[in-house]
Amino acid sequence: MAKGRIVPKISVSVTTKSNLFIGGSPATFEIGGVDLFTVTNAKGLPYIPGSSLKGVMRHMVRELISSNPSEQPDDELRVLVNEINQWYKGYLQKVALEQEEQLTLLNIENERKERAVRRMQDAIDCASAEYLFGIEGFNDTPKLLFNDLLVVSAESVADRDALFSVDTKNKIEDVQIKNREHIVANPRSYRVVRPGVTFVGDIILYRFELLGNASKQQKIIEFIERLLLQFNEGIYRLGNSGSRGYGRVQVDIIKEEVQLG
Repeated sequence: MAKGRIVPKISVSVTTKSNLFIGGSPATFEIGGVDLFTVTNAKGLPYIPGSSLKGVMRHMVRELISSNPSEQPDDELRVLVNEINQWYKGYLQKVALEQEEQLTLLNIENERKERAVRRMQDAIDCASAEYLFGIEGFNDTPKLLFNDLLVVSAESVADRDALFSVDTKNKIEDVQIKNREHIVANPRSYRVVRPGVTFVGDIILYRFELLGNASKQQKIIEFIERLLLQFNEGIYRLGNSGSRGYGRVQVDIIKEEVQLG
C-alpha cells in the first residue's frame, strides 16, 4: 500500500463456543493416533485463516442479495446491500470511462478494445455488494483484506497443548465384502480447538475511498460489523463439521481504527 495512505480497519476477537476444526492436514500414520489436525502455524499454534472468515461472510452477503424481503427481516441490512451495489456500479462506470479514454489514446486495435469494453460492462452489469470481497479479473479495486486471526496467548508448550482437545466421530462408508455391499462406521479422531479459545485479527478496508466520501465508508464499516455480529446467533459457523456442532463462535468488535498504511 502507498506510504501515507489512510487505511481504515476493523479489529475483531473471535472466541470459540464449541470445538473448531479448520482444514484437516493428515497426520503421520500412527496406530491409535490422531487422524486429522486443525490448521496450525509454524509454532504449532492454531489460527483462523482469513480466507475462512472471508468465505462465510461472502456467503452471508450472497444470501442477502438473493433472498426475498419476506425471508430477510433485517430491512436495514438490505438497504445497505442495495446502496453498496450502486456505489460499486458508479465506481466501475467511472473506471470504464477512464479506460475508454486510455485505450483511445494508446490507439489499441479495435478487437482488443472491444474485449476490454465488454469485460468492463459485464462487471458493471453484475455489480453487487459481493464485490466487497474482490472483483474477479480486476486488481486494486476497493475490497476487504482479511488477516489471519491469531491466538491471543500461549507462552509455553503446556499453554499451547491446552488450546486443543481430541474428538472422535464415525465416518460412514460403503465397502465391498465378499462381493456384497456393507455400510460400516470407521471411527476417526480429530485434534480440534477446544471451546473458550480467543483469536484476534483485522479486516482492512482497502481503497474504499474510491467508492465515495467518509459517510459511505462509515456505512460500509457498519455493514461489515453487523455481518460479523451475526455469528453470535449461532447460525453461521467457521470451519468444518458445522452440522455436528463444530464452529460456533462469539465475535466481538475490539475497535475501529484509522492507521497510516
